[in-house]
Parts: sequence; C-alpha cells; structure tokens
Amino acid sequence: MTQTELAASSALTVAFQDMEDAKADFQQAEFKEAAHVLNRLVAVFDREPLASFLSEALPTVDFDDWLQRAEATAGSHVGSAHLNWPHDRAERVSMQIALCRYIAAKKVDFLNFVHSHFHVGSSLSAHVFVFHAKILEPLLRDIRRLSELRQVPSILTQAIGRIPQSGDVTLDNLLQLACERFRDPAPSARNDAIEKLWDGWERLKTLAGGNKGESAQAMLDAVALPGSRFRELVETEARALTKIGNEFHIRHFETDKTPLQPAEVDYLFHRMFALINLILNARARAASEESFNMPADFMQTGRADTPPQEREAF
Repeated sequence: MTQTELAASSALTVAFQDMEDAKADFQQAEFKEAAHVLNRLVAVFDREPLASFLSEALPTVDFDDWLQRAEATAGSHVGSAHLNWPHDRAERVSMQIALCRYIAAKKVDFLNFVHSHFHVGSSLSAHVFVFHAKILEPLLRDIRRLSELRQVPSILTQAIGRIPQSGDVTLDNLLQLACERFRDPAPSARNDAIEKLWDGWERLKTLAGGNKGESAQAMLDAVALPGSRFRELVETEARALTKIGNEFHIRHFETDKTPLQPAEVDYLFHRMFALINLILNARARAASEESFNMPADFMQTGRADTPPQEREAF
C-alpha cells in the first residue's frame, strides 16, 4: 500500500477533513465570529481518533513562556513582534495548537495577537486572513506530515509484504487487515490491528480441523521437530501469547482485563506477527516439498507416540 493509499484509508481521514472544513470556515468568517469558529477546530483536535494521535505524536511545551518571550520582542511599530516557532515540527505543532486553544478560550486576545505580530493594517477581515495563512495553513499541513511519519521497522515491513497465504480466505483477510491497520498513524487503528491479529491467531490454530488441541499442536509440530528445544520454545511462546490475548484488552474487554498503551500494542503486535509468520512460512515450505497437504497431513505431523489427551489446546 502506497503512502497516498494509506492516507486515504487512515482512521484519521475523517478528522483531517473536519480540520480542513473548520479551516475553510475560519477563512470565510467575519472577524467577530473568528474565535468561535476556531473553537470548532479545537474540538476536532480533542476528538478521537485525532486526540490520541496528537497525544502520542506531540511533546509537552511551555506555551506561556514562549508567548511571553514573543511579546517581549515587540517594538513601537505594528507587527514588530517576532514569532520564533520551534524548528522541530512536532514541537511547533504543539505550540500552534496551544495558541489556537488560548485564542478560542479567550486567554489570548485575537485582535491584539495578530496586531502585534503581523502587518495587517486596520482591516478586521485582514486579521482573519493573515491568521489563516500564517498559522492555520502551516499547522494543518504539519499535522498531516506528522501522520506520515509512522515508522514501522524495515524487517517488519518486509515480512508483512512477504507473509505467505494460508489458503484460508478468512484468515488471510484478517491478517491483511491487521497489517494495514498497524501501519495507520492513529493509535485507535493499531488497537484494531492487534485485535484482528489475535483473531487470526485463534483461527490459525483450528485450520487442521477437528479437535482444537490436536490442530494447534500439529501446527507447531510443522515448525520444529517434536521434542526439540525449539519446538518447546515455540509452544511456550504460543501459550504466553494466547494468555496475553485473554488477559489484556485484545480479545476481551471486561473490567478485570488490562488496557494497553500504544507502545505495548506495538510490542505485542511484533511478537504475535513473528509467530504467525514463522508458522505460515513453515506450512509454505512443507507444501512446496509436497510433504504437507492440509488438512490431513497437517494432522499427521504430530508425534505418533503422544496420547491425544496430552496434546491440549493453548
């Protein structure tokens, strides 16, 4: 998926359109309505999914100190005060959003601010125009640019592009949707991604058909020789991830389940994706060697001397 396609499908798409609508309405507003319209833009910033994205992407800034220093640069002429915006994009966006909040809440007088920092003459409509051009346009542009900076490690990006098809349409669709959502800059979309990935995991464990415990064990037997240390390691990981899915806000959302922070979602997505990718690649290799023909051969990869009751689900 290209960056353009991702932007079009992002969970933030509607929020970005709402920002553009509020900005356009501000540009057309009469001076007396400007602060009120700016309140609409602030409301977009505070609404999900944009709110959680901004919270994750932006640093905390000391707007009061910055404004005090900016006002101290004012001379005797109109528009002589300097706006020394931070060079860092995220810090600059955080500062400009704070300015919008202060003006909307009337903590900063809109007329005095524009009069002090821009050469606009006496026209009130010019005050609205210059704030739109000098503040809102760059602000919304930079928010969009920040949304393009969702960094996924290159090794994961490569693996996502090469994950083998399982042969099960439902599973393949779940994994594709999980990967698309994971690339999304909105934390809420990545929450959906990890839910879809765990749904895929539960379906993968049943592909061999019949008893889920037998199917899940046979799935891991295809990855490593039964009884080997790596086979034990893989099963330990499979059990741990299944337990995590049940105890955190992934598969269940009761009050006794634990919510996840964005960084934790990223970490767990990496772990689960790595295991699913390992299993699907093992199946693909076995199929290419004509020694692995689902579902019958999948079921036969378990150890013949292992009693069925010992091959439990996880």
